[in-house]
Amino acid sequence: MSSWGRVRLGWGPSLVVALLWLGSSGAFAYLAGQERIPRQVLAHVLPESMPSSLVYLTFPWIVVVPLLSTVAVFLVHLLLAGLVDRDASGPRPTRFLALWFVAVVTGVLATAPFALSAIITAFPPSRAAFILDPAGSLILQSGYWGLLLGWIPALLGVRRAAPESVAVASRRRLPVLAGVVVLALGLSTLTLGAGARAARVASAEASAVAEGETLGAVPDPDVESTPPPTIAPDADPDDIDPTWCTPEQATPLLGETDAATGHRVLTIEVMNFSDTPCVLDGYPDLAFADADGSAIDVTVTHGGSFMAEDPGAMPITVPAQGYGVTRIGWNAMATDGELATYTLYSALYPGLERGSWPITLDIVAGGEVFVTAWAVSDVYQNSP
Repeated sequence: MSSWGRVRLGWGPSLVVALLWLGSSGAFAYLAGQERIPRQVLAHVLPESMPSSLVYLTFPWIVVVPLLSTVAVFLVHLLLAGLVDRDASGPRPTRFLALWFVAVVTGVLATAPFALSAIITAFPPSRAAFILDPAGSLILQSGYWGLLLGWIPALLGVRRAAPESVAVASRRRLPVLAGVVVLALGLSTLTLGAGARAARVASAEASAVAEGETLGAVPDPDVESTPPPTIAPDADPDDIDPTWCTPEQATPLLGETDAATGHRVLTIEVMNFSDTPCVLDGYPDLAFADADGSAIDVTVTHGGSFMAEDPGAMPITVPAQGYGVTRIGWNAMATDGELATYTLYSALYPGLERGSWPITLDIVAGGEVFVTAWAVSDVYQNSP
């Protein structure tokens, strides 16, 4: 038998610790899901070694994360037990208490990846003093787990002393084992982060489908939303003529979309709801946002398209109660894996505050749209 196999204080109790770690977590998640026992009561009887929220991880992370955490527990206990139990000839009660404490410390250290993940998820805190709060309950749970169940491997560890030659050989391997422990905890942290991100992405995709947002890619749930500026950033106030229509006189209205093979067009009208005419000159201001409300970088070109002719920029007078019109044209864009448009922003001209409409369009980042200049609407021209 190899020296590793003879180190009874390592493999046996450490394996029991690992099984208790995985078993108590799985039993807690199962019983909590049955909702027959209140979670508060269950947590005192069967400690939650690993967060029960792991059940929301997607495959393969729902398997990889708990197993890797269990391996880390095994290695941590193997290392700490070897450090504590150097004098195998000491009094059994002292060794028993020391090994019991090892189980408590093992649980706390094995919880480090979950605690770090909780801190990162809740970052930034409302106050700097609260930065460690998300990890507090996890550490307490793991410590309680060690207090409640750690006596079992401790009892196994004091049943028989290992030969001195074996103890010396095992101590020589402790530096190597320490490096393996650090590696295991690091891998546990990385896989937990990857699994948690996969779960957030899956949840975002499910929410998008439930809300009918099935066109294009789902926005990254870990990227903060950055809406388009409320006013065109390159607008020059000196370019605004005082005779132009203002929001107090006129408002843009979203019209209908039309399509031909491979081509699209969207109409925007402006209604002058005041009692006096006002002037529009040039092109409207446009911006686009994805399903998360983040701005999409779309090139807006002044001019006509396949389905919309541009009359050119010129001053037009929108009569009282009359309408002006502009059209947005574009070629059909591939949306697979791309962020599509779910909100259209518009202002009568650059420099005014943009309004918005929820609308689903196959306009994606990097695409180009063409917009025609304001013209008097046929609605007014054809009226009696």
